Amino acid sequence: MKFEQVCQTALAYFQQHPVFKILLPISMPLMLVCVVLRLVQNLVSLGSFVSALIFFAFLLMLFLTVAQCNFRMAAVGLAGFALDYLLSFVVSLIRYHSLAYGTLLYLVVYGGLAFLSYKKSMTFNC
Repeated sequence: MKFEQVCQTALAYFQQHPVFKILLPISMPLMLVCVVLRLVQNLVSLGSFVSALIFFAFLLMLFLTVAQCNFRMAAVGLAGFALDYLLSFVVSLIRYHSLAYGTLLYLVVYGGLAFLSYKKSMTFNC
């Protein structure tokens, strides 16, 4: 089964449930709001509960965006998270003079997923 077929099946599943049916049209703006809040969190501490809520809301909105076969917006959201981890990595490198390997790993994972999603958006039109 191709990934596009998985996305179309997931979209059909999400359209059957009333909560997801409401969230499908607004999933992309909500995903970008989560990315902006994540970037703001580098400047102002929002708390651990809000941080976890932002992360899980981002994942849900990312799944809904990918189910709609909108890979370019998924790449933008993933690149935003990669940018957040890049900022964290640079701050830890400058401020504490140490390499944060966990942050570097997250940067590579989110950056790689953003690249793959962008590459997929160039080759596929749903």
